[in-house]
Amino acid sequence: MKKRLILASVIIVLTLVPALIMVAVAYVATGQVQAAATWASIPAIAGIAAAATAGRRFAVVAAIATGMIASVCIVAGASPVSGAGLMGIMAIAVGQLSKFGLHKSALLYPVMMSWAVIDPPTWGGQSTVDRFDESYLLWMSAIFFVGALIPALVLPFLMRKRPLPPRKAYSRDDALPYTVMITVLVTLSTFVVLSNPKWYGGAFIIAVILIMAPIGDTQTLKPTIMRILGTVVGSLLLVVLLSQVDSLAVIYLVGLIFIVIALIARFGVHVWIYYVFMVPATAALNATTFSQVGQLGEQRLGDNIIGGILVIIASAIAIGYSHWAQRHGHAHDDDPEAQRVQEATDTVATPA
Repeated sequence: MKKRLILASVIIVLTLVPALIMVAVAYVATGQVQAAATWASIPAIAGIAAAATAGRRFAVVAAIATGMIASVCIVAGASPVSGAGLMGIMAIAVGQLSKFGLHKSALLYPVMMSWAVIDPPTWGGQSTVDRFDESYLLWMSAIFFVGALIPALVLPFLMRKRPLPPRKAYSRDDALPYTVMITVLVTLSTFVVLSNPKWYGGAFIIAVILIMAPIGDTQTLKPTIMRILGTVVGSLLLVVLLSQVDSLAVIYLVGLIFIVIALIARFGVHVWIYYVFMVPATAALNATTFSQVGQLGEQRLGDNIIGGILVIIASAIAIGYSHWAQRHGHAHDDDPEAQRVQEATDTVATPA
């Protein structure tokens, strides 16, 4: 428990520090407290995951790419077609990285970037977002870059005495249906969400698809049901919370406490606790107004149910294809590319 608490505390600090830095920089430069600067915490979460699983080099390269693509995401989100196309390209990249065992290290980047596509933050006290304002786009690129870069540089230093976890490279027979699955689901979901402006929390459904989509013969029915049930309980907890608190600052504080609890549970054996507390934590930390807290909680509930159903259906199709490929002589062991990648991975993962 002590190690989990320390780990959760480090993650929280690495999530908050980029946001505090960018809030201070934006205030000095503009003379205003820019709430959008707190979005540096969003790519920081992806940077933490990448640095912890793939190392500094991958996380730094991903941070540079994040800064470059942030403005593209905001502009693309002005059109459902372009926004869906961009999210589909990112899904293809994640799917192809599975051949090198890097998909888990990369999938949180499109999850976090989907917020910029679907519902970017306002700037300078404006009530609406001007997706084509050059100054605004430059600031958001800097915010996403700094947010992803700081944990990419700091976390590997803190974990220098611990070896990186081994990566599993997948064959083309596994990577193909996985890539097709997440690309189709992410592209269609993004298009539907962008076509319905009231669905501003639609990034949750992208997260469900990318995080829960299986690869190979992985069974997803049980974790999907656990996530849906945990979301229902978490949403009820959020309703109770809103009935007792009327301060947005207190909501943020409670959100931080809940996310610590969720992260501790995530590294333990009781994963269902993670789902219960992550729902109100995410709704509390992503909302910019008090009313949005409850609305985001409701949208996350619906998104998890919809995303879970889509993943279950797609998983059944993908697993069926995998079994068909094996019966027709396309066994995973026959893929020379996967064998070479797996041998290289095993060599790197094996201590000298």
